[in-house]
Amino acid sequence: MKKKLVPILCLLLLFCLSACSMEAAPNFEYDKNVMIDLTKSVVTNYHAVTGASADYLLSDGDNVEKTAIAGFQQAQNTDEVGDFVGFDTSEDVVEFSNGAKGDILCSIIAKFRNRDVRVTVSYTENKLFKARYEEEMKTLEYYASNGGYASADEFVQKEESIQSLGYRTTNAKEFITDVIMLSQSNPVVPYTAEECEVSAVYSTSELLVNGAKNMGVGMGVVFCVLIFIAVIIYLLRFVPKLLGKEKKSAAEKKQEAPKSAAPKTAMIPTGPAAITQTAKSDSAAAGEEVTDGELIAVITAALQAYLSENAVSSPVHPPAYTASNDTLVVRSIRKVR
Repeated sequence: MKKKLVPILCLLLLFCLSACSMEAAPNFEYDKNVMIDLTKSVVTNYHAVTGASADYLLSDGDNVEKTAIAGFQQAQNTDEVGDFVGFDTSEDVVEFSNGAKGDILCSIIAKFRNRDVRVTVSYTENKLFKARYEEEMKTLEYYASNGGYASADEFVQKEESIQSLGYRTTNAKEFITDVIMLSQSNPVVPYTAEECEVSAVYSTSELLVNGAKNMGVGMGVVFCVLIFIAVIIYLLRFVPKLLGKEKKSAAEKKQEAPKSAAPKTAMIPTGPAAITQTAKSDSAAAGEEVTDGELIAVITAALQAYLSENAVSSPVHPPAYTASNDTLVVRSIRKVR
């Protein structure tokens, strides 16, 4: 049974891979030529808007007007594309794709004097156009059936009265679309523009050069900051010396200060306190700082001298420093339970 499942799973995997490679169906049916013409009209209407009109549309216009004017202004100011020349709507340049919000993205090339610009407009279905389209199609089918035509397409392609109107007559759908769009009383477009994106077109070599420039600037800034930090770290070694000089100068000023006119008599202490006080006064007179190690050494010497004096005057040695004649040695201490 397991051997039979292996080829079945392989076939399912191949089917899934082939399905992923297939082009996704469009979000809705659309006429490519009509959508290209609408995108051209967006470029024509907004690429040259400047001054007060641009400010008004940027503040109070709809989303298409805001994004289109802002995009063309950036293309002129940043990319310096120059004056508008025309369009490039060849098949290898025009792109159609599905949008993320159920819309269709139409992208064309607008040619400017210094650089080409790719303009991408997103479209959604116009519900009003769809309703009128259904009504016009019913009317056209009615006339086709009464005129003896097999279908509305045949009626459009062969009826002389329709051929003389100047609309597209390849099929009934294109004819009705042109009739609604070019109506003098109430024209309606089949797709509603939602947003416009404008981006200057750069060649691969230009992109590589710009990338190298940005990388060079970034690395230069990083190295400059590192060198600055290294200089600061190097200068930190001189800070303790500068602080030491300031302390020495303060001690010298204290020594040069005038002494009091009448010296006061004080009791001179004896024992360890006298030695410790003497050591501190000597260090202060020399203008030096007494560290903890030096202070401990002085106190230890004072205690040793004091104990030696007491040992000479008194026949009994203090218990902490009495030499023991016992041979008892404590090796370890254990707790008795």
